[in-house]
Amino acid sequence: MSKDYILEVSWGCPSEKWPTNGLFQFDQAKALKEIGENVVFLALDVRSIKKWRKWGLNTFEKNGIPVYEFNFPYGPLSPKYKFIIQDYCFNRAISAIEKKHGKPQCIHVHTCQQALAVSEYCRLNKIPYYITEHVWPIDMGAYVNERMKTTYKAATKVIAVSNALSQVLKDYCGIDCAVVHNIVDLNSFEYAPSNKRDDGVYRFVSAAQVEYRKGMDILVKGFSEFLKSGVKSYLTIMGDGSQLENVKKLAIELGIQDYITYTGKYERKQFAEELHRSDCFVLVSRDETFGIVYVEAMACGIPAIASMCGGPSDIIDDSNGLLVPMEDPHALAEAMKKIVNIEYDSEKIARDCRQRYNSQKIAKEIKAVLYDQGNDFGE
Repeated sequence: MSKDYILEVSWGCPSEKWPTNGLFQFDQAKALKEIGENVVFLALDVRSIKKWRKWGLNTFEKNGIPVYEFNFPYGPLSPKYKFIIQDYCFNRAISAIEKKHGKPQCIHVHTCQQALAVSEYCRLNKIPYYITEHVWPIDMGAYVNERMKTTYKAATKVIAVSNALSQVLKDYCGIDCAVVHNIVDLNSFEYAPSNKRDDGVYRFVSAAQVEYRKGMDILVKGFSEFLKSGVKSYLTIMGDGSQLENVKKLAIELGIQDYITYTGKYERKQFAEELHRSDCFVLVSRDETFGIVYVEAMACGIPAIASMCGGPSDIIDDSNGLLVPMEDPHALAEAMKKIVNIEYDSEKIARDCRQRYNSQKIAKEIKAVLYDQGNDFGE
């Protein structure tokens, strides 16, 4: 049996078919393992039945970490029933985990939505649980909302991934959070200045799921206004989503379709390669609790433009990019004009990024939260 292990609980585990599902959470599990923690990873995957995968409990090892994945694809159910299903999945999975590894010394769960399933188990077994929150609280109806507030308050500690999210959680249910930024796996993102092309063209790149909240429509409108300044420039939009066709239509309506390239779905390696060909990363989301892609860009020495939508305000300052108001294409166009003429120290951007967001540093900060509660994990 495993001794004194941390059970990491997520909404998914990355796979070949779903490479971004639970990616950041599994990165954190890897980082904790790398600093000497004993970790078991549990994915409670209750995504829509449209994202088909095998039902039930699946066990395997990934990067030396035991993984338990309980899949329960479901249909159009209310949040209340979704969490009943999630409770069932957790109870089935924890039984299998205990048989192999014994009871965990603590549970570190990602988002309160997943923590709903572990809180009663932890209360009955006197096991501390910690929540790292990645998403804004949303209205899921009175029953779920009250259960979430109770789950937050019963946690040994709640960690928010940005100062903006920490403040929202304090306003939402009166809890004081620790702030620890997301772990970012920077292995694919290296500073490579020699890859830049000296052809007088300024290249912007954006990468995200092309959904309303990511503000790709704002980006296209702002880029259209920026092009009127006469700067020779191109924009690459990486990602797929429900709004991609609408974004393409908007570019055609604005007459700038020849200045934008769309890559569709991408992986980290492809994103890194595109960053090495680009001069600036830009993503003007309508909300972000953190913003992994900004960090990945900066690890390559690329400055960034972001909207003041929450998380990016922790990441971007005058040394590495520009912040603009939300929902403001004109402000974005002005920032694009400005950033073209700023000579950033790309090597310093990359170096500072690695100092702030390397996995070992963030893992130690997470571990420090556990130590602060009087526990002795890893000793």
